[in-house]
Amino acid sequence: MQAFQTGEIPHGFAIDENGGLIHYRYAIVLAVPMANQGGWAGDGYISFGSDWADVRLRVAVHNGSTWTSVKNYDVTAGGNRVGDQLPASTQKISIGRVKRSPSDRADNIPASWLLQYQTT
Repeated sequence: MQAFQTGEIPHGFAIDENGGLIHYRYAIVLAVPMANQGGWAGDGYISFGSDWADVRLRVAVHNGSTWTSVKNYDVTAGGNRVGDQLPASTQKISIGRVKRSPSDRADNIPASWLLQYQTT
């Protein structure tokens, strides 16, 4: 069995091209069920897609006590969706757009996230 949830990445840059915070109001935080917990014998995945232009996203994963990983994803309009398997302890995911360069103005390109859980 599989379960899916999807949504849009907010418009606006959350992070500048040097990795500094512009403003948190341009990010989204997803509260997610933990994989392999509470009788759910399955795995969780997060993936992203865009169209009309390429988008860089910063994704941070929280395990219930700390932000354990931060990774940038380059989501290309002409390519496949991109993403990763979530660690079993994942409780929250923070997602925000990152400026690719000082001249990057594409802060409103359609981009979305997909959260997927599947049983093993």
